[in-house]
Amino acid sequence: MTALALLMLAGGGQAGSAPPPVIHEQRLDEVGPVLVAGGPGAQQVLQHRTLPTGSFAEVTDLDSGKTIVVEVQPYAAATGREFGALSSAAGRALCSTTTAMVRIRPAAPSPAEQVAIRTGSTVARLDTPPFLLAVLRRRLPQSTPVEVPPPAPMPTPPARPTTIVTPTPAPRPAPPKQAAPARAGRWFVQVATLSDAARAATLAKSVDGVVRSAGRLYRVQAGPFATRAAAETARAAIARRGFGDARTIAQD
Repeated sequence: MTALALLMLAGGGQAGSAPPPVIHEQRLDEVGPVLVAGGPGAQQVLQHRTLPTGSFAEVTDLDSGKTIVVEVQPYAAATGREFGALSSAAGRALCSTTTAMVRIRPAAPSPAEQVAIRTGSTVARLDTPPFLLAVLRRRLPQSTPVEVPPPAPMPTPPARPTTIVTPTPAPRPAPPKQAAPARAGRWFVQVATLSDAARAATLAKSVDGVVRSAGRLYRVQAGPFATRAAAETARAAIARRGFGDARTIAQD
């Protein structure tokens, strides 16, 4: 039971006209950006949009974990996304940047600390441990990335078919035909006499001879041979082939 209740019971309800005690409720706990050196330079001040003027707040730098207590003044600026602005003195005590990511909470410093803050002295609190800083950083507002569409791919020209040109070798000139040397001699072998020109030509080719026309007849003769002996040898070979009537003749 509270002291006020005991007093009311003891006084028989006569204390009903006494004012209730002031209870400080710390409901604000926000993280985000604040400007640095935006407020009065010599005082430990945070200009804030919503905290009551004349109250106090703890400001924690989310990079270093350093925490200081500052007095709250109104923040009239309506531009930007920052929650407020720190004075030059508060900014030097907390960080060295022009914009800081911080945690802001209402604070209740002692009367002596309040006097020190208002006279420009720094009132610090214990540094925030790294694991808690990591949790607080995850609460920072994330800017929506602007997706830039990738450039359209350049059209690929159709591949030209590779034509392999094989040079055609120049035809080699045919060796000149050498004329068969004319055989000299006056000796022939009279093989046969035929009435069919085609049969006579075939037979002359088989005995390496010639065809001589005699009216309607065709004489097939092998030769010429240079000597009678050569002609006789050829005649004997032709006779063995079935032409027993073959004979050797001489022509001028």
